[in-house]
Amino acid sequence: MEETQYSLFGVRYIKLGHTEEAAGGFMEAHTMLLVSKGSGDLYLNGVRHRLKAKAICYCPPGTIADIRRTPNSSVPLELYELQYDVWESKEQTTSRIIYSKRISALMDTGKLPVAATHEALVLAQELYQFKQSPGLSGRLAANLRKDAVFKQLMGTLLQSTDDEEREQDWLERMKLAVDYVEKHFAEMITRNDMAKRVGLTPEHFSVSFKRATGSGFTEYLTRLRLEKAREELLNGEDRNLDRIAREIGYQDGLYLSRKFKQYFGYSPRDYIQRPKRIVALQYVGHLLALGLTPAGTSTNLLRARPYAGRLGDVADVGDARSLQRISSLQPDLIVTSGPNSEPLSQLAPTILLPWGREDTLDELLRLGRALNREREAKSWIDGFREKEELAAAQVAKMIGSHVTAAVFEFWADRIWAVNMAYGRGLRNLYRTFSFRPPGPLAEHVLGEGVGLELTPDMLAAYAADYMFVTIWESGGGTGYAERVMNSKEWRRLPAVRNGRVFFLDLELFKYNDPLALEQQLTILTELLTNVHRTAYGTQ
Repeated sequence: MEETQYSLFGVRYIKLGHTEEAAGGFMEAHTMLLVSKGSGDLYLNGVRHRLKAKAICYCPPGTIADIRRTPNSSVPLELYELQYDVWESKEQTTSRIIYSKRISALMDTGKLPVAATHEALVLAQELYQFKQSPGLSGRLAANLRKDAVFKQLMGTLLQSTDDEEREQDWLERMKLAVDYVEKHFAEMITRNDMAKRVGLTPEHFSVSFKRATGSGFTEYLTRLRLEKAREELLNGEDRNLDRIAREIGYQDGLYLSRKFKQYFGYSPRDYIQRPKRIVALQYVGHLLALGLTPAGTSTNLLRARPYAGRLGDVADVGDARSLQRISSLQPDLIVTSGPNSEPLSQLAPTILLPWGREDTLDELLRLGRALNREREAKSWIDGFREKEELAAAQVAKMIGSHVTAAVFEFWADRIWAVNMAYGRGLRNLYRTFSFRPPGPLAEHVLGEGVGLELTPDMLAAYAADYMFVTIWESGGGTGYAERVMNSKEWRRLPAVRNGRVFFLDLELFKYNDPLALEQQLTILTELLTNVHRTAYGTQ
């Protein structure tokens, strides 16, 4: 019996015929992409992989994929997406074998150093067009046939040849070159030096580097340096051009200014002036707190409850993949949280601020400095901290501050103890009111990650003195919450018996920006001081 088994559960045919079209998303399972026609790019967790006919890409569970066709290409990008589970032998006896599902990466992530053969593409097409036969016996036979075809396809894709090994060697050399340039771009680097470093002739290196990155070596180095300069200018703390020039490998600020204008079309001085038209794909609440109303934002943020009544004249741009709609607004600046900002940066200067990495007030100050609004940022922060102090004093007077609290969110089939980076009022609970998470839960809600998935029988071990509940209604959480809350496990929890379970409106509390925090602070204070109590089990 083989130690590793593959089980196919999804085949999708994708055809992208227009530049603004995109595919992909969050990959819940092992996914293999086989390109049958056309060209384009796969952005996997923000890293670009070139796509062309017969390319094979692997996406492990938990990755975010963004697939796009090459702009202005007359040929659509066509590919097959195969989703499958991987099972590995965990325990084996004479009478049985126990398998466990593998959720870690099966192989190198991204584009594989092997081309899809004609046989592989035919097999993928056969899987996509597979039809079930009527009747039980017919379905069993069809499933066996489908399983056999999938295993044949996997064997074709995973086999190794001498050509693949040479391709792998080439990829390793180019990866070494790119890694070195990105770490040492501020030093004196020449094409000849890099060719020698990876063991190629200068001419061979030039061709190979462009094939690997899509850009010539000099163009790549220039772009890397100037984008770093632009990032430093957005930082807002020290915009001295001579200092920035030295840090990115240029001789002085005058040379940097000239190269900057040649590449971007505007000078550094023009760039740091307050932008007039901002497209905000994230951080709308931060901009509003700074006194800035974006020209456009995403559909979801336009309808978000914390900003109700404040975005009446703001354009709906769809989402980050709607490049044509974003471009039509002619933005001076785009603000996003990623993960893939490269297509956006081709439309306008782009601030990429990863979501949830810093405290909300630190994010506000960072954006204020980047947008010449540091005074407004500090003024808003000072006002909010006054409200925090007053709220903390009110809550401490009623219940003290040395209690535990946590947010539990109900989905269709699980309970999620939420990590602080995901909003849900946790910033105010832990920082403003100085509450603590339950001991066993601390590393999951205060550290990195999304939190902790729980089942009803686990609640007693992770319960808090004060439990706050959110329900993902659109995901079927209402029914599951009702079943759990009618269970013995739930009713035995001390917080339930003591009337210390509070329901929060997810449409307000899922946001983690200044405006949302301010509104959440008011509601949490009212709940905890019994002014507007709606706790579970109380009248």
